[in-house]
Amino acid sequence: MTSVLNVDTIADKAGTGPATLTKQDPAKAWININMSSASTNDSFNSSGITDLATGRFTNAFTTSLSNSDYAVTASAMDPTDASSGSNRTADGTPVNSSSMYVRASAYDNTANDVPAAAGVAHGDLA
Repeated sequence: MTSVLNVDTIADKAGTGPATLTKQDPAKAWININMSSASTNDSFNSSGITDLATGRFTNAFTTSLSNSDYAVTASAMDPTDASSGSNRTADGTPVNSSSMYVRASAYDNTANDVPAAAGVAHGDLA
């Protein structure tokens, strides 16, 4: 028997806030940075970025994670047109419980300010 669930909103038991996810681990923070203009394209749980040097940024979290042992994944591309874009290497790492580091570089490890670099943090909120 097939079931269909159609809803507009899923709320907590009190009906006043979002439902808490259980048995899942969604991203706790993510950011898409335009390194060329030192600006944020879009983000979640981000209070701002700091331009450290060419191809190097930190992202401060609005709500901290519980520790600095969370996982960070990163990606970068230049230009942002997927049909002609050139992939770059990217990496990220926790700085502390309240920020993560994102770096983009060419394949020869030369730091690059790219128009689309992203970082995602997975861990537990404080």
